[in-house]
Amino acid sequence: MSDLRIIDIQKRYISAQAREENPFMLHPVRLAIREGEFFSLLGPSGCGKTTLLKLVAGLLEADGGELWVGDENLTNVPPESRRFAMVFQQSLLFPHKTIEDNVAFGLKMQKVGKQQRLKAAREMLEHVGLSGFGSRFPDELSGGQQQRVALARALVANPRVLLMDEPFSALDPGLRQEMRELLSRIQKEFRVTVLFVTHDRDEAFALSDRIAVMGEGKLQQVGSARELYERPETTAVASFLGLRNILGGVIENGHFASSDKIMEAAVHLPLSDGDYFMVIRPEAIKASENGQSGHARVRGVVQEMKYGRGIYSLIVKVRKQLLECVLTTAQAEKTAVGEPIDLFVDMKEVWFLKE
Repeated sequence: MSDLRIIDIQKRYISAQAREENPFMLHPVRLAIREGEFFSLLGPSGCGKTTLLKLVAGLLEADGGELWVGDENLTNVPPESRRFAMVFQQSLLFPHKTIEDNVAFGLKMQKVGKQQRLKAAREMLEHVGLSGFGSRFPDELSGGQQQRVALARALVANPRVLLMDEPFSALDPGLRQEMRELLSRIQKEFRVTVLFVTHDRDEAFALSDRIAVMGEGKLQQVGSARELYERPETTAVASFLGLRNILGGVIENGHFASSDKIMEAAVHLPLSDGDYFMVIRPEAIKASENGQSGHARVRGVVQEMKYGRGIYSLIVKVRKQLLECVLTTAQAEKTAVGEPIDLFVDMKEVWFLKE
């Protein structure tokens, strides 16, 4: 197996002016990315995800650690010899070359014969939905089409790993969705290993087999989209993933009481006594109905209602705490901003963190 193994790679930045250490550094990272896996580095700007991607590509020199693909140590191998391909935010196509020649350029550098490389370029353009575009020039294509060409150029050389640095961030929402679907299909078809950088949670969740959440130069948690969302390991990860319902409190004798006294409920998990944070996913808070048991009930006032994709997202103020929940259209029609609302929390769907 040609798994990509990142073993304690790290990078410290030095100020060019004062020759003093910059506060930011990429702490040692240890990751194993399986051959054929779509793996995303997810985190806010400045967290170190692009630095890590450039270290893997060989575009930056690491201050420590090793990089392996299968049994081959690539730590000191120059970037052009690693057989990796990279797609950036901008397509970076050669404006004076045709689309066909742009796609075939990497094969030309590998000394592949002209007829063979042009044939491969045409076939790859067909895979990305640009059959017949080979004789055009980059300025004749839209931004989305140019990114398709960049993807074709990266894949035609059959890379061991495809590195992608927020490649769709400059596209409008419709094109982003189109490109995500294309990338997902192509990645499965060619079974290429992808290391993908993004700050977009929805993008990472839609595309990835596994995700590494990064923050402040460190790996914070690695897992599938479902594992991260339903079982965050820290409040920082929960917050970044959009889980705003985080209540501090105490568990005693199988019973949780929040510090702000807005919620008390029996705990369904075998947890020892002590201080905890309770993380409540928005979909775990539902409109209260009669006959429900085993749930925590709260009463608040609707502060905000937003509609999207068949459901309403509500912000409800319970004393000084704001809780986010989702309601169906039928449930939302029974309330309005400024009105009181009764809710219950399904305690089987909450998660507790002891930090």
